[in-house]
Amino acid sequence: MTTGTRAAWALDSSPPPSVVWPAALQHVGLGAVTLVFPLVVAEAAGAPPEMVTNVIALAMVALGISTLLQAWGRHGIGSGFLLPSVFTAVYLPPSLIAAQMGGLGAVAGLTLAAGATQIALSFLVHRLRPYLPTELAGLVVLMIGLVLGLLGLRLMIGIGPGARNPAHDMVAPIVALLVIIALTAWGGPRWRPLAVLAGLGAGIATHLVVLLVAGGAGAMALPAPQLVAWPIATPAFPWALLPGVLVGALACLVRASGDIVACQRANDPGWKRPDFGSIRAGVLADGLGTVMAGVIGVPGTNTYTASVGLSIATGIMARRVAIAVGVMWIALGLVPGAPALVLAVPRGVLGAALFFAAAFIVVTGMGIVVQRALDARRSLVVGAAFVIGVSYDAAPQVFATLPDAARLLLTSSLVLGLVVGLLLNAAFRAGATRQRDATWQPAQGHAALEDFATEAGSAWGARAEVVARLRGAMEEAAGLLAHQADPGTAIEVTGRFDEFNLDVALRWRGQPLRDSEAPVPSPEADPAVMERHLAALLLWHAADRVVELTLPDGRRELRLHYDH
Repeated sequence: MTTGTRAAWALDSSPPPSVVWPAALQHVGLGAVTLVFPLVVAEAAGAPPEMVTNVIALAMVALGISTLLQAWGRHGIGSGFLLPSVFTAVYLPPSLIAAQMGGLGAVAGLTLAAGATQIALSFLVHRLRPYLPTELAGLVVLMIGLVLGLLGLRLMIGIGPGARNPAHDMVAPIVALLVIIALTAWGGPRWRPLAVLAGLGAGIATHLVVLLVAGGAGAMALPAPQLVAWPIATPAFPWALLPGVLVGALACLVRASGDIVACQRANDPGWKRPDFGSIRAGVLADGLGTVMAGVIGVPGTNTYTASVGLSIATGIMARRVAIAVGVMWIALGLVPGAPALVLAVPRGVLGAALFFAAAFIVVTGMGIVVQRALDARRSLVVGAAFVIGVSYDAAPQVFATLPDAARLLLTSSLVLGLVVGLLLNAAFRAGATRQRDATWQPAQGHAALEDFATEAGSAWGARAEVVARLRGAMEEAAGLLAHQADPGTAIEVTGRFDEFNLDVALRWRGQPLRDSEAPVPSPEADPAVMERHLAALLLWHAADRVVELTLPDGRRELRLHYDH
């Protein structure tokens, strides 16, 4: 446990059960609102009421499996963060069409295709890095916060998918939101982690009181419990819908990447850049979770940005909570009657919790966007993508006239904003690589090479720690070249920078800086030989990748590469 201005349980901490299970229940309660998506899809497929309840039970099991995969964090599977999975609106439009065309089997087929696509893309995350910059991931988080906040407001008011609130039910959401805000702002270390759970409880209690006063207690009656049945349908593949689902898979990849970056930033006060190993493992787990959802027969899942906001708000980020969330979802799905109980929670109360978490998501997304200095190109990418993405919901009549193929691809404001951001970023990358050339002679000393590194790095806006590593490499290279380059010759120096890679090449005529076949000098060797050997060892560890080769004209070339 770490301490600060408020109690906080770090990622690898071991909070007691009295902290773990209430925190897990808050995440489950927050994610329960997304059960509306499989509910709507099942109803669109014409499923009878008992089948709808069965679909919800299986949906809970799918959420539990996907959450556990994400929390695993070993052997390249799962980010290891507290990042529960939920059903995503990205897959809702094509899933609804598939349900109407081919029933739940078509939904399962599309979900399998989406998961397989995301799994394949997970192995290309590092290669896609130039096209998925940090500010674009932050934009996705920001837009998700906006979308979830609006969804929460709609649920509180009683409009939108799954919202069944009569007008008088506005009281319960308002009470829930006020309790959450009050405990978060003034509850202290003891009550702040339980703010959402207390708000949900207060909202449900208020809803029951309002029903009793209005004489509608029968509205809370639950259907008879039933056992889970599987399989529910044989997967089928409506090929006409696959393009939209594949774009949705890319959107889910970027959303998962943004959520994982947000988790990295929340768990590391000194965070400076994304850890793509963690992102790749998390995206892989997210894809595996969607595949499992397809096998089970429900729509696709995705990481939940609202849970990131909840973790930041409560200060509870322990991995054990993620495991508890997964176990709780599976248990709820397998216990007869539990799905109906979860569905009985007022949508407006869930909307209040969602609105609260969305506020923290928006701030997190803004922080990721401005983590790097935004030049004119980056500002235009973020700003234009955000405005055009928001216009999908603000001016739907504009997009209603698009061809059917385009409407199947652009299924939501998030997908539209992402596509615009990707296209603008790719267009602005043309000519983005900057280069600087110089010549250096050993007589100038190592300071001249170090100055080249400093001046070039400053002009390019490279991170200070990368420039410092390059300066150290230049110092070692200068000492070696003074002995290995032919006397009187000049060394050509070329530096290239494209925001994600910093490369420096030195070319000379003379001997290699390092002979891999030469024996290690003995302690009795000439001190100058030993010094050059140690300098070569230091040089080869001064960059992320070091290569020395012979050019066709007989010159030697040393290439230093730094990930930026």
